[in-house]
Amino acid sequence: MGIHLSSSWRTPRGWRLISVTLVVLTLLLVIPLHRLSDDSPGVYGHLTKYLSHDGAAYDVEEGFVANLNETTNDQILKDEEPVEPAEPAREISYDTDSPQYTGEEEKEPSKNLEMPVVAQQPEDDKKSNDDDDGSVLEVDRSIEIEPTPSNQIHSTQIYSEASEETSKPEAIEIKPQGDKIGENKADNDKPQQVENKFHDNDDKRPSGIKVPDLTQKHEYLENKDGNGATATKASEVSSTTSIAGAFTPSQTAELDVPSGPLSNWTGVCEGFPNTDGIMLVMKTGATEAFTKLPAHLLTSLQCLDDYLLFSDLDQQIDKYQIYDVLKDVKDDVRRGRKEFDLYKAQVDCPIPQQYCTAGLTGKDGWNLDKYKFLHMVEKAWEMRPNKEWYVFAEADTYVFWPNLVWYLRNRVNGTETPYVGSVAMLKGKPFAHGGSGYVIHGDTMRKMAQIPDLAHKYDMMATHECCGDYLMSLAVQETGKKVKQAHPMFNGEKPVTLPFGNNHWCEPLLTMHHMDPEEVSDAWHFEQTRHKKGPVQIREMYHRFWAPKLESEHDEWDNLSDDVCYIGFGSEAQAKASDHQRNRQRKEGDKNAVEQQAHRSKEHCAKVCESDGLGISENDYYGLKDDNERNKMIKNRYNQKRGDKNWNASRRCFQWRYHNNVCCVAKSFKRGKPRKEPKPEEKWTSGWFVQGINDWIDAKGDCTPNWKDPR
Repeated sequence: MGIHLSSSWRTPRGWRLISVTLVVLTLLLVIPLHRLSDDSPGVYGHLTKYLSHDGAAYDVEEGFVANLNETTNDQILKDEEPVEPAEPAREISYDTDSPQYTGEEEKEPSKNLEMPVVAQQPEDDKKSNDDDDGSVLEVDRSIEIEPTPSNQIHSTQIYSEASEETSKPEAIEIKPQGDKIGENKADNDKPQQVENKFHDNDDKRPSGIKVPDLTQKHEYLENKDGNGATATKASEVSSTTSIAGAFTPSQTAELDVPSGPLSNWTGVCEGFPNTDGIMLVMKTGATEAFTKLPAHLLTSLQCLDDYLLFSDLDQQIDKYQIYDVLKDVKDDVRRGRKEFDLYKAQVDCPIPQQYCTAGLTGKDGWNLDKYKFLHMVEKAWEMRPNKEWYVFAEADTYVFWPNLVWYLRNRVNGTETPYVGSVAMLKGKPFAHGGSGYVIHGDTMRKMAQIPDLAHKYDMMATHECCGDYLMSLAVQETGKKVKQAHPMFNGEKPVTLPFGNNHWCEPLLTMHHMDPEEVSDAWHFEQTRHKKGPVQIREMYHRFWAPKLESEHDEWDNLSDDVCYIGFGSEAQAKASDHQRNRQRKEGDKNAVEQQAHRSKEHCAKVCESDGLGISENDYYGLKDDNERNKMIKNRYNQKRGDKNWNASRRCFQWRYHNNVCCVAKSFKRGKPRKEPKPEEKWTSGWFVQGINDWIDAKGDCTPNWKDPR
């Protein structure tokens, strides 16, 4: 189809008018499109949204990428107008879990570097950038990291090997692989400069260390010295990376590099102690690793430079590698042992563990666990030799790191007392309870690792012994040393079971045990938000987790009172009580008047602690006509005594529990947990002498930390 023009338009003058008209129309359409920025409103705004959609080709030579990345802030800077703080433009993040940096300046450049000023990006442009394709620049595991002075602001030059057709800046995904799970804290204050240089460094990696295939978030880049002894987190290289200004071939993208680890940069680990020379060795099992470890990885472990996770199966939780320490157990130990049926089921399982091990019992896991201890010694020394201290903990152990580090640096002599924990006894021999955590000095670790065929020797013993922590004690004894006691600082309880009272109040806490993931998170949050300076003391667990909800009585609850029990003297009453209760009952001839009635009801049971220390005789008690009169007498006598702080401080009865006509009391106060029976007549009821507890606490006052030297 042609365009038919009248004769007047076909003249030379007519053709000139047509040409001028076309030029004007072209200018009207092309110039606005060319000048339009991503932040400019206008009728063409919806078009610029699609210009950066995935699949488009970007030619840096033509300035297309530069135009897409130019921000309103760049325009403002050109006009020399003041810039208000704004949300950063599109960022390339190495750690998707980390909070975005606010851009606020810090007074100490060595801790937090100053962010380049970047303008806020419009919503449409953010959406278009979010739609970019997932192509990434994979950085080789052997990225070369060179420290630069900490008082400078650093940038990282990226030399892309991608073709010009796909040269639009993309999210950079670092897949570091290395032999360490942590980094050297000595380098924390040194900002890093990264160049995209590729070289093969595999031959420098210590043997016997499995290298996980890790992605994106922060893990660790190799930064080995001549001894191959250190590693550096990718997050130290950069946690948030902003591209500021136009990106042309003559310019490099500036990457904001925080000095120090990511967690310190964002404030999560502010005040966390320097753990140089202290190595955490955490033990778990394949059936529990994905349940228990994440809480640690999200809390205190993010602030540790380095640590080892050992289990009975090679596993990986995101970027964190868990090492199987039982793979070297010899066939003569495994053969015919039921616990190794669980191990084989785990190793052979091609799907999530819960489906393969569902038919096996927890006892199998417990029996398998005892073989890990001495293998952990060998592996820890092989992978991380020559540390000053090795801290052994389990996946349900919570460590108060500021307390523990101070204790090891100031109160423990590694030569004289190299093996310290919460001491338990087995077969008349002391050992450090594994769940409470314990520490072993590096010199003792070296001596154990030098024992010929150490792990196999104790594997053979483990086939007829119950406990791996007991076997650990026997191995330490071969070096000429014995365990030393530091309980209750190394503690086998948790907030709901801690026995608050004498010897469990002013003492600092180093560990707690049986901590489920929620309790680990709560303890970490407590440490992060406490305002009191100095070491965490046991009493703080009470004030934080229980005191606001302390009550006098709670039905269907077991507060774990069982220090002394009161049972009726008849054969039927004795038969209803458990063996444990009968073994702890007070003999009939040793009971005072109030205690003689304690088994009759929960109300009578509650009066045992209230009357404790009041010296009520049988004549005083039975001389009154009924329980109301007796209760008034007990209350009056208590009020007369409660002004005596020394008497309050000497209290030995704080709470009670009543069940099946058995009354038990405790010389400490514990919170406990719910306990429900199907029959109403078998209901558990627990109570606390609130006034007595508060008066005892007032008498103790704001006590100073009672550190326990190893003994």
